[in-house]
Amino acid sequence: MLRLQSHLLRAASHVHRFHLSTAAAASTTPAQFVVEDYLVASCGLAPAKALRASKHLSHLNSPANADAVRAFLADAGIAKADIASAIARLPRLLCSSVDKTLTPRLAQLLDMGLSPPQISRLYALVPSIFLSPAQIPRLAFYLSLLGSYDKVEAAIRFNLCLLSWNIDTVKLNIAFLQQCGLTCDDIADLYARGRSSTNLLTRSLEHVKGMVACIERRLGVSCDSGMFKAALVTVCNQRPERITAKLESLERALGYSEARMAVCKLPTILNPSELTLGNRVEFMRTEFGLEPSYIAQRPAILMYNLQRRLIPRHFVIHVLKAKGLFKRDIDLFYVFCTTHNKFVDRYLNRR
Repeated sequence: MLRLQSHLLRAASHVHRFHLSTAAAASTTPAQFVVEDYLVASCGLAPAKALRASKHLSHLNSPANADAVRAFLADAGIAKADIASAIARLPRLLCSSVDKTLTPRLAQLLDMGLSPPQISRLYALVPSIFLSPAQIPRLAFYLSLLGSYDKVEAAIRFNLCLLSWNIDTVKLNIAFLQQCGLTCDDIADLYARGRSSTNLLTRSLEHVKGMVACIERRLGVSCDSGMFKAALVTVCNQRPERITAKLESLERALGYSEARMAVCKLPTILNPSELTLGNRVEFMRTEFGLEPSYIAQRPAILMYNLQRRLIPRHFVIHVLKAKGLFKRDIDLFYVFCTTHNKFVDRYLNRR
């Protein structure tokens, strides 16, 4: 019996020492690194974005490199919000080498004349700028083409993939458009007119040539016309079938010849929807008594809103005529196109 008691006491002592050693080990073992928690607590990502980003960083088991990357970016003048935005879009940035990757890229951007605030905004828009060597010379090309960083940034905001496109294709398209009569300023202006206009220069040369052919053949606007650039923007912002449908709608409302004349004078009249165009033409003909030839000669009136501009101004003229305040005919084109202040001074502030 004494031997049994002694054995049980020794066993209990071993169990007690085991628990003590386990507790001590647990107290000295570092907490497990959880990427998702790190992205929220240290990088400032929202939980949902952190969850998505963490799937690309599952191999990380330490915050050491990620901390070094964030410290480098902060020292470079990158805003905390821009760092968070970039990490959310491109999580593998946290795996970059500060010495081999980030430092040389930052030096290149500074050498190009970009300020830290500009680099910060660029980094948020195109986080791969620090990882892709090819994007630096593309950025330099667009700076030369557009003339300022602000214009380049605006173009990138329209098309976040701008710095990913092959510059050789862009140069071929620019050369072709210059042959069509566009100046460097005209081409630079395309980048300020939205995503579709920006994409025009990144499409294949065959595609651009097809669009120019469509403008000349379908719209009747030649390359030497002052309206060619406006026609180019109008066509590249819409699918070919939409352009065709609007042309046919306009031809039915005004007549074939008058519709062609109107489009040649102002290609942007094809920007509103078919329904809007049809309603404006119909109202002008039935309510205002305007002939198709009059509208075709002055297509700018088709760009104004019926309810907010055309109808109220026509009503004012109708009342003034009814009261005998105008003895002569009034050109409605001038009434519709004049600025608000001039309209008020001329027709409403009468004494």
